[in-house]
Amino acid sequence: MSLDGHSLADADPTAPPRRPLAATLAGLLGTAVRAFDADAAGIYLVDAAEGDLVLAAGHGLPPSAVGHRLAVGEGLVGRVAAEARSLVSDDVGADPRALHQRADWETPPPVHAFLGLPLRAGVPVLGVLELTSRQPGAFSPDARGQASILADAAALLIEQTRLAELTPLAARDDEPVSLGGGDPLGIATLNRRLLFTSASQTFCQLTGQAVEALIGRPALTVLPFLGRSRAGGALQAALRGVPGHLANIRLTDRAGRPTREVYSVTLIPLADPLGGTGERRGDAGGGILMALQDATARARLENELRQQSSEANEARERLRAVIEVVSHELRTPLTSVLGYAHLLHDRPDADAERRAEWASLVIDKARVLSRQVDEITELARLGSLSFTLKRRTFDPADVIRAVVADVQTTVPSTEITLQLPRRALHVDADPDRIAQVLANLVGNAVKYGPIDRPITIELTGDSTGARMAVIDLGETIRADDAARIFEPFVRRPSPAVRGTRGTGLGLAVARGIVEAHGGRLWHAAGPSGGNAFYFTLPAAASGGVPEGASAAGAS
Repeated sequence: MSLDGHSLADADPTAPPRRPLAATLAGLLGTAVRAFDADAAGIYLVDAAEGDLVLAAGHGLPPSAVGHRLAVGEGLVGRVAAEARSLVSDDVGADPRALHQRADWETPPPVHAFLGLPLRAGVPVLGVLELTSRQPGAFSPDARGQASILADAAALLIEQTRLAELTPLAARDDEPVSLGGGDPLGIATLNRRLLFTSASQTFCQLTGQAVEALIGRPALTVLPFLGRSRAGGALQAALRGVPGHLANIRLTDRAGRPTREVYSVTLIPLADPLGGTGERRGDAGGGILMALQDATARARLENELRQQSSEANEARERLRAVIEVVSHELRTPLTSVLGYAHLLHDRPDADAERRAEWASLVIDKARVLSRQVDEITELARLGSLSFTLKRRTFDPADVIRAVVADVQTTVPSTEITLQLPRRALHVDADPDRIAQVLANLVGNAVKYGPIDRPITIELTGDSTGARMAVIDLGETIRADDAARIFEPFVRRPSPAVRGTRGTGLGLAVARGIVEAHGGRLWHAAGPSGGNAFYFTLPAAASGGVPEGASAAGAS
């Protein structure tokens, strides 16, 4: 294949192929017209000096059209450049955006359909690819998607050609070329038999191959991923003049192991401006330009963005669920409060005993409402700056005795067995918060355990810290349910519940408090059936009880 009179075999094999920009554009446009059944195509490029767009090359256009200028934002082409996005018009004659069109658009039969795509190499817009047809509605949605690949490939090739024209051949490979984001870009060319005919130094570095190991060798041997069905189809399509792009490609090392880096590959048909893609002329014309880009950083960023988006969606769903549950939980006691308050207001003639009963129910339901608000507020504070711990060194046995005294005052029939160590333990924690955790666990044991069976509270410890356990003899929680009971608004399943069912927030709050101390709270089946809830606390700086200290039972 000859590019502008220079044989690739005679050129520096480590350098990207040199080709005049005009010839490059003409070849691309010929490919575009054949691939998308267009009547004509043109490429407008941004004139940096004038700040407008100039028609740099065309296919199927009169020679007088080349050099036509448009301001950015003017007409259909100018709008594509200004908005940096594709634009389709199925009926140009009736489209009010089609102002300042070229005279050749009016030549009978007039242009009916227009497809414009921005040429972007990274962030800046290099120009616009224009495809026109004299048939209305000529560009299907599939054609538009494929044309966008061609536009990206065209921008890549235009930028590479410009770099090749501006940079001396001897120095061009000293620094890797990068487009849009700084990822190194390697360039190589294949003939129609898919043999390498040239490769840049960066391409060799990315593939881990010496240039002499590439030139003249089959691409499918050097790069095994090209033998996969998707890549093979893209190669054959490129030979027919349709550009392609392969994302999330992993190369292999010399041992055949996939690399950690992620690459993207763009396949650009190398069309001869006079003879098309060389389909009917053997290997004398056509071929493929392969652009290989290290996209590892970009892929990592995309994965992070997808993960953040997924987490944001999950957070929104959790918030929606929380709002629904909170509104339901607060509405139930609030309805009772309003109902009994209305009775007190509307029945002043009721006897004193009934009014006292209604007033008592209002107070009880208001207390439930207040407790629910407190638990919701507590859960919201966990993990925030407003949640603080007032740590000090204390013996957790003192907190256990205080909580048990409160429970037995409130529910005198409750039997609680204590198993405490003989020696004092010293933990570093907030005693009020630990009392809150213990009160929740004991309260659940009272609520869900059998009324005639005791609740056991154990305290053990060593030099690293203390472990407390609250054990009831109620129905054992199933493993699949146990995994969820620490989630907000999930209630412990039980057919028999003594007293008012809670909001399902107590265990979530308790776990949050324990974890804020650096401890852990979990559920296990009890030693003799039932349920055991364990939690740990770190020892004070002076240490806990020595290992091996004995424990004694007390009730």
